[in-house]
Parts: sequence; structure tokens; C-alpha cells
Amino acid sequence: MKTRRLHHVVFADDFFRSAANGLTYHVANRRFLRAFFDTALGRLGLPVQEVAPLSDGGRIDVARLMARLDLPCTPAGWARACIADLAPLAGRDGMPAFDPGCLVIGWGLTPALQHCIDRGGASYLDIEIDPRRFTEHLHFCARTNDPAIEAALRARRVDEELFWNHASVIKGYFARRGAASLFDPRLRVGLFFGQSLVDLSLVGGGRTMHPASVIAPLRELARGVDLLVIKPHPYEPALHDLAPIARAIPNVAWTQENTYALLSANNVHFASALSSSVLAEARYFRKPAHALIHADRNARSQLPAACSGWMPIGAGLGAMDFMAEACGVISPLSANAAASASAWPAAAIEQAFALRWGFDDKSQGLRDVAELRLDRPYMFHPGSPAAGWLSHGWAGFDGEGARSEGELASLVIPLPALAPSQSLAVSHQSPHRIEVRVDYRSNAKATSVHAMFDGVVLPARRVTGARRRSLVFDIEAAAARKCLVLQFVVADTGRSLPRRALARPSFTIKRLQVSLRMGRGVVSAPPKATSMRWAEMHPLRAAARVFRAVVDSARGVMG
Repeated sequence: MKTRRLHHVVFADDFFRSAANGLTYHVANRRFLRAFFDTALGRLGLPVQEVAPLSDGGRIDVARLMARLDLPCTPAGWARACIADLAPLAGRDGMPAFDPGCLVIGWGLTPALQHCIDRGGASYLDIEIDPRRFTEHLHFCARTNDPAIEAALRARRVDEELFWNHASVIKGYFARRGAASLFDPRLRVGLFFGQSLVDLSLVGGGRTMHPASVIAPLRELARGVDLLVIKPHPYEPALHDLAPIARAIPNVAWTQENTYALLSANNVHFASALSSSVLAEARYFRKPAHALIHADRNARSQLPAACSGWMPIGAGLGAMDFMAEACGVISPLSANAAASASAWPAAAIEQAFALRWGFDDKSQGLRDVAELRLDRPYMFHPGSPAAGWLSHGWAGFDGEGARSEGELASLVIPLPALAPSQSLAVSHQSPHRIEVRVDYRSNAKATSVHAMFDGVVLPARRVTGARRRSLVFDIEAAAARKCLVLQFVVADTGRSLPRRALARPSFTIKRLQVSLRMGRGVVSAPPKATSMRWAEMHPLRAAARVFRAVVDSARGVMG
């Protein structure tokens, strides 16, 4: 004889994030939940169903629901729907009426959906991948509005010491495989981690937030370090959302180094982001973490009062003993299931997702970066000291030098400390200056390359041929300047032609030389006050395609 507290199970996700609102709907998450829990629920005799939008063969008419909420069918409308009151929609246009005795197992449920489920008297189990992804195996994290399910989760919570111990192992790993510091041990470095352009964790106050909206607090953080280093999200190729940081904050560099190698670096003094999951990991590497927005998905004021906090849970979440306890089922099938969690495959999540988000033993440590010697010419080729200065946006080497890849390429070059006599001269306003010369070649006549230093676009002059360039400019010979950071914006200025569709714009950097000079040089950059800024780059159309202003980027990304 069976007794049960819950009578049926509904699998759901954020179905408002669908094609009806101009967004990509990740149906695989809901299908994973259905398959993952199917065996245990079937053995317990609990009926199950899935709910989905019309675009995925379900019954939920998202467009009509958006109209009832008086919201536009756009990504911006979706963000508002994440915190809207959905109670009036229950039972309409395919929207389920969640009632007592129903358990909703969801993936990334929005605050609005959690409230809708809770107010209907149903229980929910909200599941995601735990943000601490550097352990040997990935874990789930889960939260619920149901006290019985919360107690079952707490009994299976992953021990906090596991994360501390794995972080210690990773720090030891990188200590044996690379440099102890990022770029140069003399530099105090802060990190900013980019995120996917459309993400529930970026919704704050019902609006999708962008880096441009946090420039002020980020600039304040950057004042406490020598370099603010941007680490773009590995699965987000577009960089225009991060461009406002590079325009507004002078001491910005970019990197493609491994996240955990960065968090292990001795000279990294903080990690920051809008709301990246990396911030949850940073504390285990003893790095202060700064979240620059308050995401609605974790704001207590936006969640049901009964909602628990996130709890890390092993892959055994799908085992019989947990599901029987969570659903309040007592039956002969569940009586002997207490040991089922221990038999669950430890690598179950990695196998199901066929993806290893976290640390793996193929990760390399930080590169050793050579300090530049004044007046020495450097060629870019494998094994050269200059190769260590390629911090972001480089695909490798060709016969002439280092080849760029994508819309942005950057260099970070540690500068030598000025000799005491030079430092004294500089302090007395001697006409010392540092002259920088960079020789490069674009892959096509229509490739536009603009270099930026301290937020200013630098002029370049042609040397030989239509595709060869020489960039020569001066910087102040300040004793406190520890490194030189150059950013190159790459764009295609020609019209889109079929024959050129496969030729992505790029350039090859061949040679660099930095010299200490006295007096005026023949070629120098104009004063900052008259130098072109990003908005004035020519041609404007090409620059806009590469680094759009935040309003244009918001239109392009958010609809």
C-alpha cells in the first residue's frame, strides 16, 4: 500500500525564454530533467508531464501570455516577465494551473514562475549546475519552497570542505606549471569576468544589465590596481558589450588565460563581474569578489518567502531514496533504497552534458612574460620574448609574425623601471618620452586596424604598400608606469561580398620597439585632447560594426 504527499510531477523551465520573445530556447535542459528523474518517478508510480511553449510543440502560447501581461514580445519583455505577477495567467493559453499535490521540477525557474507555483499551493524543486565547477566532478545546486524537500536536500548537501580542498589542489597544480603572477609580479591586478549576453543572472529590476551600467563602481575598483584585466566569457564571441569598459577606464587589459590560473595568481587582488558564477568560486581561492548588480534570480525580495537558499547536491539527486523522501512516498520499492545514492555514478553530470565546464588536467598555467628592454627591436615568432605579450585575440603565427583573430587583439608589455637618473629627470619635467613603434600588415586592403592606448585612438601611417602600416607614438616617461597596454580593433571596411565571406578581417604584427627619447621626435601622437576617440573613428560605419555604443549594442542584442 502506498501513501503519498505529492500526486504528480510537472517538468518545466523558463518557457518565456522562447522564440516568441526573440530568444533561443534551450529545450535540452527540460528534456534532461525528464529523462534523469524518469526512472525513479516511474518506479514510485508518480505520473509526470512536461510543459513547453508552442514553439517546442507544447501548449503554452507565450505571445498571448505576453499580451495579457501588456509586455512586448522582445528580449526586454522577457526580462520584465521574469518578475511579473503570473497569477492571472493560470489556466489560460496553455499556462498550467499549479495546484496542491503537484511537484514542479524546473531548470532555472524565474522568480515569477516560482511565485506562480508557490501561490497555487504546489511545491517546486529548482535545479541548476552548481557554480563551483573546479571540483573533480560537477554537482547540482537546488532550492525549494517545500520544507520536506528542503530537509531531504540538507541531508545530502555536499560538504563545504570539498570545495576548499579542491581549490587548494588547483592552486598547487598551477604553482608547478606556470608563472606565479599575471603579466608581471610588480603589477597589482583586478579581474572582470564577462558573461553571456542573454542570461537570467543578468536580469536586475526586470531589466537585462550591461557592463556599461556599472562603469562607475568598476572604475572605482580599477583605481586600486595597476591593471583591470577583462576575461571574456569563453562561449560568448561578441565583445561589443565589454567595449564600454575599455573606452571608459584607462588601465584596462584583456586576457584569454585559464580562469582558475587567474584566480591562483599571486598578484590578482580581486575578482569582479556583473553577477558571474566565477564570483562564487573566487572566495575559495581567497580573492575578494565584487558582484556589481543584484540579480533578481537570487534577490530575497523577489522570491517566495518559503524559498530556501541554493544547496550543492551530488548527482545522486535522481536516486530513489531522495525522490521517495521528497515526494513523501512510502512503499516496498523505497524501503530498501537508502543506499541508492552511494551507488550513483560520480561522473553522471559530465557524462549527461558531454561538457566539462570546470577545471581539467589539460589546463595550462600562466605564461612567463619577459620584461621589455628599451631600444631593442622585437620580432613576433614562436619562442620569442614578444610572444608572451600576446594577451588576447591572437590565433597563432604565420610566416611574418603573430596573426590576430576576431574583432579585438591586445598586447600587455611589462616595462623596465627607469634608472635613478632617468626617474630624477622625469620628476623635474625633463623632456624624456617613451617612443613606441609597431609594424604590422593587414590581410586585405579592406581590413581596418585601429590602435588604442589609454582610451585614445592612435594615428598610424602607411610605410610600404597599401596593407603595410607603421604605428609610432609617444607616451609619458612616468616612473610609475609599469606596463604598456595596446588594444587593436579590427574591422572590415569593404562591402559584404560573397567571395570575401570566408576571409575574416585580421592583421599580422611583425615588429615592436620601445625607446627612451629626449626632445621631440619626427613622428608622435597628437595631444590627448585632440586624439580621436572611439566614437570618432574613421570610417565610422566600420567602427560601429566592431565596437558599438551601448545603446546600439542593446538594440542589437536585446531586440
